[in-house]
Amino acid sequence: MSHHRLSRRGLLAGTAGAALITATAATSRAAAAEVPPPDPQWARPPHQVEAEMLVDYLRTLPWSEQAQVNRYKTAGEFPDESSSAKWGAAGHPEQFSVLAQCSSFLTMVLERTYGANSAYGWATKEYFSQYFHTEPGKLFPTAEKFRTGFAGAADIPHFTGVTKPVNLRPGDLVAFDYDSENTTEPYTGHIVMVKERKGTWASSVDSQVGSNVVPYVFEIVDCTSNPHGNPAASDSAEAIYRAFPDTRIEEHVGATPEWTEHNGAGYGHIVFYADATTKLFAGYRWDVNSSTAHTAAERPIAAARVYPR
Repeated sequence: MSHHRLSRRGLLAGTAGAALITATAATSRAAAAEVPPPDPQWARPPHQVEAEMLVDYLRTLPWSEQAQVNRYKTAGEFPDESSSAKWGAAGHPEQFSVLAQCSSFLTMVLERTYGANSAYGWATKEYFSQYFHTEPGKLFPTAEKFRTGFAGAADIPHFTGVTKPVNLRPGDLVAFDYDSENTTEPYTGHIVMVKERKGTWASSVDSQVGSNVVPYVFEIVDCTSNPHGNPAASDSAEAIYRAFPDTRIEEHVGATPEWTEHNGAGYGHIVFYADATTKLFAGYRWDVNSSTAHTAAERPIAAARVYPR
């Protein structure tokens, strides 16, 4: 945890700009390319409902309790078999918990929603091993493996690629590599779930991606050791952060507010850049106050949409 002290700023005005792989493990490649029509009844797909339920129950716990049951798995802290995401009974937040990394958290969300014990039955360990090439001895694909899979999603049942930020919908998954040439590091990249698109937010940092890019801000669901935002980054950072906050940053209200950063599963805001001409992914920025943006050439990005059936 870290503490930051800064003077209070006013709230930012006008920030509104701001196939089945079960007993029959033989789903055809052709079926993977068949994209169902949009379902107008779903404002949120089932896996987003499950992810938000878990995060929302955890958020009702006091910070002192939440820090014990909602944690990011650092390298070597505990093995894959000890990673967990638990959903409790309605009205019992103490029964909910997350001990995971970004990719294991979202894999467990998909397994709970579409796994062997669901009405869908396809999101099993065997499915992720077959289509996302889980590393030997591991239970979950890495973010890098998800990114590679999303880039070729036409060949993966229940997923279809989304190549443009402007086309991202709630529930879509976006993954990026930190170093596409090195898959041996404990942190190969990151993966998030889109919660909502919030519009565009320009910054001088955008030029690090290119002179012809559009910065789209998305509220996302993820599990991370580094919350998406820093209200103490600069004199103007607090006001911008309040428009695009992260649920893992605790504010201690006082004459001079203090902030404590937590980790684990939660909601935050990230910036995905699109090339203004092609509309394709051009890069990303970790949060709206970040001083660094990364190009898609430097850190490849791929996104996909989940189709339950």
